[in-house]
Amino acid sequence: MNLNKEISSNEITQAIKAFIFSLNLYKEKINNLNVFPVPDGDTGTNMLLTIKNIDTDLDSLVDIKSLLSHLRQSSLMEARGNSGVILSQFFQGLLSSYEVNDSFTISELAESFKIAAKNTRKSLPNPVDGTMMTVFEDIADSANYGLHESEKLEDLLEIIAKSSIISVKNTPNKLDILKEAGVVDSGGLGLAMMMNAWYYTKIQNNIEDNLEKAYSEMISGLSDKVSKSFLESNDELEWGNCTVFTISGNDLDIDYEREQISKFGRSPVITGDSTLIKVHIHVLDETKVIDYSNNIGKVDNLFIQNMDNQTKDFSRKNRDYTDIETSIISICDGDGIIDAFFETGGDGVHIIQGGSKNNPSIKNIMEEVNKIKSPHIIILPNNSNIATTVKQLIELNENNNIHMVNTSSIQQGLASIFSYDQSSSFESNIKDMEDSLLDIEEAFVTVSTRDVVFDGKKINKDDFFSTLNDKIYDTDASPEKALVSVSRDLLKRNEILTIFVGHESILDNYDELENEILDKFTDKEVVIVDGNQSYYNYLLLAE
Repeated sequence: MNLNKEISSNEITQAIKAFIFSLNLYKEKINNLNVFPVPDGDTGTNMLLTIKNIDTDLDSLVDIKSLLSHLRQSSLMEARGNSGVILSQFFQGLLSSYEVNDSFTISELAESFKIAAKNTRKSLPNPVDGTMMTVFEDIADSANYGLHESEKLEDLLEIIAKSSIISVKNTPNKLDILKEAGVVDSGGLGLAMMMNAWYYTKIQNNIEDNLEKAYSEMISGLSDKVSKSFLESNDELEWGNCTVFTISGNDLDIDYEREQISKFGRSPVITGDSTLIKVHIHVLDETKVIDYSNNIGKVDNLFIQNMDNQTKDFSRKNRDYTDIETSIISICDGDGIIDAFFETGGDGVHIIQGGSKNNPSIKNIMEEVNKIKSPHIIILPNNSNIATTVKQLIELNENNNIHMVNTSSIQQGLASIFSYDQSSSFESNIKDMEDSLLDIEEAFVTVSTRDVVFDGKKINKDDFFSTLNDKIYDTDASPEKALVSVSRDLLKRNEILTIFVGHESILDNYDELENEILDKFTDKEVVIVDGNQSYYNYLLLAE
C-alpha cells in the first residue's frame, strides 16, 4: 500500500469548515449533556468558539506547514473552557506529526491522534477516563488500525468516525457521574460529531442526515439531557470561576508550571511549550493564579466565567416543567435583577433579556413561549413599550393560555412575582399578581442624556434625576444624592425599601449609603442589591 500520498492544505481547511458546521448544528445538544467536570452547559459553545476563532484566512494558507502552524497557535490562543483547551491538542498533534518527516500523509494524520491523546492525558494532572480524552485515545487506536486496511483518506476517516461513535457510547461505563446523570460525555460527543462531519463531507453523502444518525446512535438508550435528580443534587454546590489564559515567555518549564499552577484550583488543563502555556483552571479566587502566572511570563487572552451562575442557568434550562400549571416569562436585564426573579418565583420563571434600550420582538417572545411546557403562561413586560408588543402577541395567539400582567417597570414586575405561586391556579395567580401592584411605591435614579423639561421641571444634560411613582421628583449632580433624597421620601410611608444598584453605580460596600438613607428612619429596613441593570443607576421598590 502507498501511504505516502500528501494530504493538501485544502483538505484540512475543508475539515475545519466541516467541524464548524457540525458544532453549529449540535452545539445546544452537546451543551445539554454537559455534566463533567462541571454541569454548566457550555461544552458545545466552547468547542464551537474555539474552532470558529481559528477559521480566519485559512484559504490563503496554501502551504501545509503554514496552515498547521496557524491552527496550532490559534487554537491554543483562542481555546475556550476545558473542552476547548483539550480540543487544541488535536491541532498540536497535526503540527507535531508533520514536523517528524516534513510531510503530511494519512500516516501523519493517524499519528496526530496518537500525539493528541498523549498530550491530552499529560495536560491533565488527574486524568479521568470516560471523557473527551478517552475518545481521543480510542480514535488514535482505530486510526493506527486503519492504516493497515486502506491507503485512502476517506477509508481512514470512516474508521475514525465509526470508532468515535462506539467510544462515546461507552463513556457512561467508564465514568460513574455520566451514568448517574443518564448521559454520554458531552466533549466526547462533540469530538465524534466533528469526525463524522469530516468523513461525510469528504464523501459528500447526506451530511445532515448522517450526522443525526450518528448522534441518535450515541445517545441510544440514554437521555438527550441531564436527569432532573442529578441537576437538583448539584444545585447548591460552589464551583467558582472558570479561568482561562495564556502565559508567554522564554524557557518556560511546562511540566514544572503544570504542577505548580494545578495547586491553585480544580479541573486544571495545562498545555503548551517553552514559549507559550495555555491554562484552564477552576478557582474560587482567580487573582492568586494570575498573580503567580504574571511572575513567570506575560498573561494574556484572559477569559473568566462564573460557573455558579452557569450551573444555575443550565439547571433551570434542563428541568422538566410539565407539572407547573402556570409559568412566568419576565423580560428584564441585569444579573442581580434576573437572580431576584428566579429566586422569588422558583422553577416556574423564565427570563427574556431586554429592557428600555433593548425591546424584544414578538418573534423573540414567541420563541420563549414555545419552549414552555406549562399549560398557562403569564408574561411580565416590565416596560410600557414591551407591553405593547406583548399585547400584539396575545392577539395573535390562537389559544387563551397567555395573559399579561401589565407591569410597566422592573419594580412592578418584582412586586408581582412576590405574589406568584406555581401551585395556584392560572386565575388565582393573575388576580394576586395584579392586586400586588396596588400596594407598592416605586422610584428610579438615572442620568439625563439631553436638556429637557419634564412635569414643568428643567433637567440639564448630564444631570442625575429621580422619579417617584412616575413623576419627576428631583435633580442632583450625583446619583447618590438623588438616591438619598427620594429614598427618605419613600420611607416616610413604607416599612421596607429595596434598592437595585445598576452597573454604573456598584460599590464594594454600601454601609455608608445605607446609614445616610436611614439617618432618621432607624425603625425601617433598607435592602441594597447589586442589580447590575443598564440605564438606571438605581431602581427602588417600597412596600
